[in-house]
Amino acid sequence: MQEHSFVDEVIKGTLKHKGKEYSRTVRKYSWGSTDTIFSRVDHKGTSYYLDVKSRQETMDIPGELKVGLAWISSDGAWKYMIKSLSETLSTPGNKFENCLVIKAEQVTGRDKEKLQTYYIYYVKDIGYVGSKVEQGLMAYLEKWELK
Repeated sequence: MQEHSFVDEVIKGTLKHKGKEYSRTVRKYSWGSTDTIFSRVDHKGTSYYLDVKSRQETMDIPGELKVGLAWISSDGAWKYMIKSLSETLSTPGNKFENCLVIKAEQVTGRDKEKLQTYYIYYVKDIGYVGSKVEQGLMAYLEKWELK
């Protein structure tokens, strides 16, 4: 993120919404802002997040991965598609292999402060490892630790 960074911290406790329990992750940005992300994983391994704008649940990562699988966010603002199950993401400090790559694309243009298209990279047993945009690497995992 150029000269900026963020730190994600999973917070103890859960949020219950419409009978489902979501874990909380607080994202602290280097410029002082914070976001809270609410997520859960179902019995099939599908992960979901609770969109705080629409108060609706959207699939984040499907439990069964298949290149070409596509879905729309619950509010219709974003389209997602699995682009690859075996990409490599090289960052200044790491090389992540066998990445799941999900293309995220704005459908409505609602989020004016965001770019039109992102490529989001995940690695099994780690999770999010980075994002690319048309201009190249946008954000990446620098270090991680389990407590």
